[in-house]
Amino acid sequence: MFLHDEASGAPLAIPQLSHSWMAWQIARRWGNRRFARPAPLAEVLAAVQLHDSGWTDFDAGPTLDPRGRPRTFEAMDTTTHLNIWRESVRRAAQLSRYTGLLVADHHRMLAGLKLADLEGRNDGEGAALTRAFEAEMAGAVAAWERELASDPRYEHALDGPGRRANALVIAAADRISVWLCAGMPFPFELPAAGRQGEELAVTVRDLGGGRLRLDPWPLEGTRLAIHCEGRRLPASRFNSRDELYRVLATAHAERLAFELLRPSASGTRG
Repeated sequence: MFLHDEASGAPLAIPQLSHSWMAWQIARRWGNRRFARPAPLAEVLAAVQLHDSGWTDFDAGPTLDPRGRPRTFEAMDTTTHLNIWRESVRRAAQLSRYTGLLVADHHRMLAGLKLADLEGRNDGEGAALTRAFEAEMAGAVAAWERELASDPRYEHALDGPGRRANALVIAAADRISVWLCAGMPFPFELPAAGRQGEELAVTVRDLGGGRLRLDPWPLEGTRLAIHCEGRRLPASRFNSRDELYRVLATAHAERLAFELLRPSASGTRG
């Protein structure tokens, strides 16, 4: 769960699955004459949509952090967090092995970032659990690579530029959506794959009013409208889980919309 606009005292609680859906909207339009397109498209888009599917049960019954806030991913114990990532991989693999491979590889990458944070906080137990998770995901990825090696559909997607491009699309779509759902500061840069296998850097800037400028432009067209949904909470802190559940059961649903623009596009909504 994300708490968008928490400083207002009445945040929008966005489920992880809706965040993933917004990332899917970005990935669906990724690629043009300069930037590599994801392929095979169906499996990559499924990976984007399902990469956080393990959060569904948790978001349906959220807990409170020590400050009485609905618990978000950055305030979660390591064991629970890693188990949710495992469940995301399991669900993705039910759709297809290549989708499972991409989600496992994505969470292996995220685990590396998590490990650096845990080590910086001298959390030895959490770091050990995260290292074991990294090894587990690497093993799952290697097993799926062996299974799929003889399938011509994945000939150009198991290694080399094709595999790298798919991983970068998933990471970029996820990161843009996370930044928007969590209300994190801009600008920031994204690595992306060019059509010739080269790595390019995309800068994402906030223009205000829900508009973002991506330079260079990695998508089809000149602009892309994206959105997610959440429930508006009347407060950002609660006395008990029961109170939070009662509020969530009746909270008003809202759509949160943004627009991504290429450098040459007008900064006003079309």
